[in-house]
Amino acid sequence: MSFLKRLYYYSTGFIIGIVFLFFIFNGKRTSCNYGPSARVLDNIVSKELVVKSNFDSINTDDLIDIISKGKVIFNKSEPNQEPCGVYFIESNSKSFVITNCKEIATVEIL
Repeated sequence: MSFLKRLYYYSTGFIIGIVFLFFIFNGKRTSCNYGPSARVLDNIVSKELVVKSNFDSINTDDLIDIISKGKVIFNKSEPNQEPCGVYFIESNSKSFVITNCKEIATVEIL
């Protein structure tokens, strides 16, 4: 079989696969978070956030944006604590201690 025929068969299957995936994942919020920090942040942001602090001026959307851009410091965190894990998150402007339970994440701004 010549190279051009193999290239034709490969590209045909590749295009059919891309179209198939496009229709499967169309409209869904899919993401690929491979790192542990990204998975923890995605898990926290997907839950209901309860803010425990003196600052009432922080909007929930702004808080989600700040947390999403932050970094989990695992040396200061206790992820295996029962019943809820405690995570220390540093962002550019603020630091947070977040208690991550099954349905609610409690945010304390430091």
